[in-house]
Amino acid sequence: MTTSTRTGERPRGIRSARGTGTRQRLGREAAALAAIVAAAVPTVVLGAPVPAAAASPTPALAVSTSLVWQQVLPDAGAPIAQSSPTVATLDGGGPSVVVGDRAGNLYAFHLSDGSPVSGWPAHVGAPVDSTPSAAVVDSSGLDSVFVGGGNAGSPNSGGYYAFNHAGGLMWSHPAVDPNGSYGVQAGLAEGTIEGVPAVVAPSLGQEEYAYNAVTGAVLPGWPFFTADSGFTTPSLADLSGNGQVDVVEGGDSTAGSSYGVQYTNGGHLRVLGQSGNLLCHYDTDQTVDSSTAVGPFLAGGGEGIAFGTGSFYPGASDTDMVFAAGAGCNVVWSRNLGGNTVDSPALGDVLGNGQLEVVEGADTGSGGLVWVLNGATGAPLPGWPQATSGQIIGGITTADLTGGGYNDVLVPTTNGLVIFDGQTAQVVATLGQGVGLQNSALVTKDPNGTTGITIAGYDGSNAGIIQHYEVAGSTGHGLGLRSWPEFHQNPQLTGVITQPPPGHLNAPIVGMAATPNGGGYWNVASDGGIFSFGNAQFYGSMGGHPLNQPIVGMAATPDGRGYWEVASDGGIFSFGDAQFYGSMGGHPLNKPIVGMAATPDGRGYWEVASDGGIFSFGDAQFYGSMGGHPLNQPVVGMAATPGGGGYWEVASDGGIFSFGDAPFYGSMGGHPLNQPVVGIASNGSQGYWEVASDGGIFSFGDAPFYGSMGGHPLDKPVVGIAVGPSGQGYWMDASDGGMFSFGSSQYYGSMPAVFAAQAVGVD
Repeated sequence: MTTSTRTGERPRGIRSARGTGTRQRLGREAAALAAIVAAAVPTVVLGAPVPAAAASPTPALAVSTSLVWQQVLPDAGAPIAQSSPTVATLDGGGPSVVVGDRAGNLYAFHLSDGSPVSGWPAHVGAPVDSTPSAAVVDSSGLDSVFVGGGNAGSPNSGGYYAFNHAGGLMWSHPAVDPNGSYGVQAGLAEGTIEGVPAVVAPSLGQEEYAYNAVTGAVLPGWPFFTADSGFTTPSLADLSGNGQVDVVEGGDSTAGSSYGVQYTNGGHLRVLGQSGNLLCHYDTDQTVDSSTAVGPFLAGGGEGIAFGTGSFYPGASDTDMVFAAGAGCNVVWSRNLGGNTVDSPALGDVLGNGQLEVVEGADTGSGGLVWVLNGATGAPLPGWPQATSGQIIGGITTADLTGGGYNDVLVPTTNGLVIFDGQTAQVVATLGQGVGLQNSALVTKDPNGTTGITIAGYDGSNAGIIQHYEVAGSTGHGLGLRSWPEFHQNPQLTGVITQPPPGHLNAPIVGMAATPNGGGYWNVASDGGIFSFGNAQFYGSMGGHPLNQPIVGMAATPDGRGYWEVASDGGIFSFGDAQFYGSMGGHPLNKPIVGMAATPDGRGYWEVASDGGIFSFGDAQFYGSMGGHPLNQPVVGMAATPGGGGYWEVASDGGIFSFGDAPFYGSMGGHPLNQPVVGIASNGSQGYWEVASDGGIFSFGDAPFYGSMGGHPLDKPVVGIAVGPSGQGYWMDASDGGMFSFGSSQYYGSMPAVFAAQAVGVD
């Protein structure tokens, strides 16, 4: 391991000894990296895969699938190659699959039926071998899409691109360095950098840029001088534990001197700070063209970085290797896999024992080898490797396809997608025979509740083809908490997997919040612990930290990149991009705080006490309260109007109190209740719901009734409610973390499901 002495200060000017190295590197890379696809993908007639050499007689759990829809694209000769499909919510039609082709198009089709999304495809104007990333970065509550244009065959075209949910270009930039403009083949990882939504990726030149995802402005301290081309999608991981992500990536190196630094032939693992400063690196004698995978897979749950290499330098000792490094770039173990490891590793729990394995494919030139390695030691698990007839160029993904509590292994090959049972290492399905794949398969929870599998590649006519399958009998279970269901793990392409919490709740759940596009939700416990599901990211919590008083609720920021926790003494705790605007912590209260609500722009919030007192912070205005007025029953929660010009308070008898521009649409006050009301939520229009502790739902105004748990047995009482996009559904959570979904709101997992699986040693 070599620790860099360089920081964010990087000299500018023409390189002294590297003017031709990068250009030669790119010219040969078109053949070396892409293997059977260089400037164009040849027509390939595909046959059946080779049976697994050491498979068990029968699989533990069969995987039965059906083809739901497919799209053949008008791009023959320049089809989908290394751009992996990702999932994004772009309109009211639910989630969509987004993928690029070498004709320069970025397609979007609804997962439910394969229909095109209005406004798409978007046009990049350069080959797209970059995997698109997707994230909510504006007030629409819908995803924007970020992608690179240009590839090894066309390195001087393209760059960095951002499109809004309707397919409109937000901004674009070429990757400029002293030798000219370059494209971007890596995926643009998206996350919070320098306190703003940002995207970052190396380029095919010598400069790596990080941009404000909304405005396209270059972030302070960037670009970073890479000194050679980069093909790897960065991971965004908090390796230092300071609440800020680092940029973890591979890169290439050519012998020569530049800006006083001597380089050798090979590659690098690099970790960069938020300001584009080099924190640490490890040098290899082979290129590092594999993207990184980060997660707690090392011994004792230590954070690890897994990466493969490339094949540019013949005879290099690090060829065909997979490495596991620690947070300081120190290599913990490595293994030769007997084939090119340019495809990116995945992480997953294939045994269902709570441990993470490193899953990597190797391209032997005539076929592939699938390896599942002990994350702590690098030793192969019994039954692995397994052989495939097709070459493995794209990254493997992992997911629980059957609800068996462990992850299966989805291997993309030039001979279709081969699925191995995680525990037995036996082939249980082959999808897309006749489709060549050089990217990763996408596994999703579809709108109808089933598990979906999307593959995107090229057919025998050399045209792009997208196929979407559903797994039979998969309704109602998740993808596995320790899964890697798409390239670089998630739509933001962060390349990071986190372990689930311990096998029990230290304190009861007291509330919840949903992400803006309804793709996930958080539960919060009274000790401040946060539990994330779906696309809800974990930004930190008060779990394990001393509290003066218990947490009683939470609220999410409008972009879903952060959240607040509120305690009964009025203390506020901010995480992610949630800003602290003040609190009642340390101030005398007549009655305890029972909940909070955020303003629509996220620049303020209200706290509400059980006597109806309201406390306003930031741009949250005070419109009145029930503080000092007699109440039949205590106030238990509040909700803000869609515009933030008012709010409702709700009491445990269902009484509603309206302030500001919040209209009164009716209440359960004065009506008999089986159990007390515990919360309220606005439908974002002209209505609201009340929820009772038995899961009963009461609808007022134009808030529709989508169903309830009233009259159904519950293990624990309901404690909160959250609303899906456009008010077309809602979730309620119970004190044990049980989740109940209604309307268009999807189920993404719950704490009882996690603990039940862990109790029998599965995921």
